[in-house]
Amino acid sequence: MENLAIYGGRPVRSRPLPPDFPGGMWIGDKEKKYAIEVLNSKSLYRYYGPEPLGMVKKLEKEFARKIGAKYALCVSSGSAALKVALAALGVGPGDEVLVPAVTFLACVGTVVTSRAIPIFVEVDKSLNMDPQDLKKKITGRTKAIMVVHLQGVPAKMDEIMAIAREKKIRVLEDCAQACGASYKGARVGSIGDIGTFSLQFNKMITSGEGGVIVTNNRALYERAIRAHDHGVIRPESGAILGVYQKDAFLAENYRMSELAGAVARAQLEKLDDIIRTLRRRSREIKKGIPSIKDFDFREIPDEKGDAGVAVVFYLQSARKARLFVKALVAENIGAYQLYGGDPVYFYPQVLTKRTVTAESCPFSCPFYGKKVTYGKGLCPFSEEILKRSVWIPVSSILTDRDVKDIVRAVYKVHRGLFSKSRRQK
Repeated sequence: MENLAIYGGRPVRSRPLPPDFPGGMWIGDKEKKYAIEVLNSKSLYRYYGPEPLGMVKKLEKEFARKIGAKYALCVSSGSAALKVALAALGVGPGDEVLVPAVTFLACVGTVVTSRAIPIFVEVDKSLNMDPQDLKKKITGRTKAIMVVHLQGVPAKMDEIMAIAREKKIRVLEDCAQACGASYKGARVGSIGDIGTFSLQFNKMITSGEGGVIVTNNRALYERAIRAHDHGVIRPESGAILGVYQKDAFLAENYRMSELAGAVARAQLEKLDDIIRTLRRRSREIKKGIPSIKDFDFREIPDEKGDAGVAVVFYLQSARKARLFVKALVAENIGAYQLYGGDPVYFYPQVLTKRTVTAESCPFSCPFYGKKVTYGKGLCPFSEEILKRSVWIPVSSILTDRDVKDIVRAVYKVHRGLFSKSRRQK
């Protein structure tokens, strides 16, 4: 039996696996070409300049077509996309938004800064929102359901949409980690009432920072336009000063720049190839390790639609999962536990409901009028299964040798940690 690297043995690899920035690792000549065109035009602002190229506008049309939605709106970040989408849905004081217990902090932050209350819903073995617990968490104050397609795996949208339609509640799909993934033939983001995407550097396609909102609802689209640009819809000239609009409201600025739009356009052209590569490599890894006992793979509601971002499996205990991750890392296989193995409400600022001001609005808001408590045991299944999970990222530039090393390392670590001879020692 090979001695594990954590016990002084020789690691499977002499160096780490390639970086797992999906779109970032595909940046090349096309991104440079589009960016230089914008710089040469001296028109970095999407609405006007000496020679505007309309990169952001073109990106919106191309993105909508790619996702299968009628409308797309580009914004400055994935978090901005969530904030604008919540505004488009009319989420505000006194409202509750249902959020999965396992997600990134931005989901909670944008609900709170919209002056609404996040209510946490259990995840199931897919690590996405559990439709059964979703039913239990709906109240008369529920304004929206925020579905997160976590790390490239689509949620159970048929069940979630059926519940939402029955209760007449809007559905926001957070596709920040799943651009290009699909559920039963439909791209994520096009299934609910409104969808959001991130173009941050760690995402499927990237412009460094950036976000996109999609919807098939004209009224939501127009509200989103206003919410991302000072509450107005600009005329073709791009000017707003002196323009009276009866439906205008006070809002902020989350516009995308032409440079970000240029890079994102080039990346969007590569999305299908990136997804195809990730899916192929993740299938190869899973196919290589099907016979290992004592663990289960993450449930995938639609295997064909999975983006292939990571290979995830569950061990029998949190202790075993932590040790397995540590041992894989020592073998130069970059394993991890997503979010440190904790649900999002374990973050101190969520537990204590600490906001930007001492008044702690919306938790102390009279429009809500109820005490909100977060803490251990709030979503016990989510807390338990996340700690038993082992995540192996799938780089979009893995080689055949890399895939073989990952498979070999998983077998090696499993034998080294949990074989009968090792247990007897």
